[in-house]
Formats: sequence, C-alpha cells, structure tokens
Amino acid sequence: VAFVDIGHSSMQVCIAAFKKGQLKILAHAFDRNLGGRDFDEVLFQHFAAKFKGEYKIDVFQNARACLRLRAACEKLKKVLSANPEAPLNIECLMNEKDVRGFIKRDDFEQLSIPILERVKKPLEKALAEAGLVVENIHAVELVGSASRVPAVLKILTEF
Repeated sequence: VAFVDIGHSSMQVCIAAFKKGQLKILAHAFDRNLGGRDFDEVLFQHFAAKFKGEYKIDVFQNARACLRLRAACEKLKKVLSANPEAPLNIECLMNEKDVRGFIKRDDFEQLSIPILERVKKPLEKALAEAGLVVENIHAVELVGSASRVPAVLKILTEF
C-alpha cells in the first residue's frame, strides 16, 4: 500500500506492507517544499502580473493587498478543483480599485507544470527504495489538501 500525503507545504510518500496483522514500512520519500501553497503561489503570481498590466496596480507594494490576493487565490484553487473555470473578484484590492480576473482549469494546470513535474519524484524514489514496481502496489491512500487538485490526481492515477 502506498500512502501519499500532499499537504499545504510538503509531500510525503510511504510504502507499507501488511502481513498477518503486521505493518512494515518498506520506504519513505518526501519533498519538503511541495504542497498546496505552491499552487496558490502560481495563481498569485499570475494574477499579480495580470493586475499590474490591466489595472496598473502593483500588489507587491502593499502588504495588505498581497495578503488579500493570496487568500483569494487559495479559494480560487479550491473552486478550480471542482469546476472547469472560475472567476476572481476582489473589491478595493488597492487604491480603491476593484479587480476582476478569470482562469480556466486548463490554464491553471499549464501554469503549474513545473510543480506537477515534481510530484512523481518522491513516488519514484519510494518505489526504488522499496525495490518495487508500480504493479506491486495494490492500493493508494491519498490524503492532504493538495491531493484534491485534479492535475495531481491525474498524475497519481497515470503513475
């Protein structure tokens, strides 16, 4: 059984064997810097650049605006996990300006390719450490907030 935990800030993979009421850990691999916050950051950078060009506001000049945009991007990521597209609306983000954005899940996944490519590495490392191949894994238990991102699920399913 492979346990895959992709949380807010890190990813862990643990491969375990169950035999006659006993649990034996065969391998453990991780990426301490891969989690849901990385997907939030992709959205944040995308919309910060978009709003700078479209509304002439630089959220990096205002800590409160940065926090509000980050919070909105975290919510947006969750909406995109359930819907193929989602709007982003923030009233009075900065300088009394309301901002609007829109993104499709496909565009979000394209922006996230560098992060998504890192998902396989801990899986491959854990399998190699355990001396197993994918066919030896009978079940996968997936936990953590970032595990709900459809692109992550797709990578794990195809792996």
